[in-house]
Amino acid sequence: MQEKSSNKIDEKLLDKIIAVAYSDAGLYDRIVVWINARRDPEIAKLLAEYKLIAKSVHRLIETDLPESMLSSVRQRIIRKSQNNVIGSIIYSFASKPLLFASTVGIIIITIISVLLFYSPTPERKYTKAEIELAQQQLGESLAIVNKVFHQTSKKIDAEVITKYVSKPLNKGLNLINDYLIGG
Repeated sequence: MQEKSSNKIDEKLLDKIIAVAYSDAGLYDRIVVWINARRDPEIAKLLAEYKLIAKSVHRLIETDLPESMLSSVRQRIIRKSQNNVIGSIIYSFASKPLLFASTVGIIIITIISVLLFYSPTPERKYTKAEIELAQQQLGESLAIVNKVFHQTSKKIDAEVITKYVSKPLNKGLNLINDYLIGG
């Protein structure tokens, strides 16, 4: 059926014809197939054949399989799936090139990053004299920082707070008092 009309009918139209025949097509596809079938008798014939096949498929009666047959099929599926786990993983990556390329890219970037940025620091053993010297230098550094903080605190209390905070605040409060008292 398909070989005769393959010269005239492209694959997309054929898919639409089959979808219309099985009542799976949307409104737009139905209209496209209907218009093409009205114009071309070969498409109309093909649509009628597929509708006939679809009718016979829909008339098939669903039967229940015996439990023994179902269990044997399930066992075969489980055996095949256990044997083909690696194959199915490889197939899932190979069938989707974008996923495969991005996964390989991430793996390569990770390996390069680890090789470039991971440099183990050599563990250094310090002598007792070096440790004592470091403690002494730390104490001196903290004393200098303490002195600077103490001087800064005095300067803030003596100059900044009195000159820039206290005097303007007192002026403002005096103005408010004078206004409220009525002076």
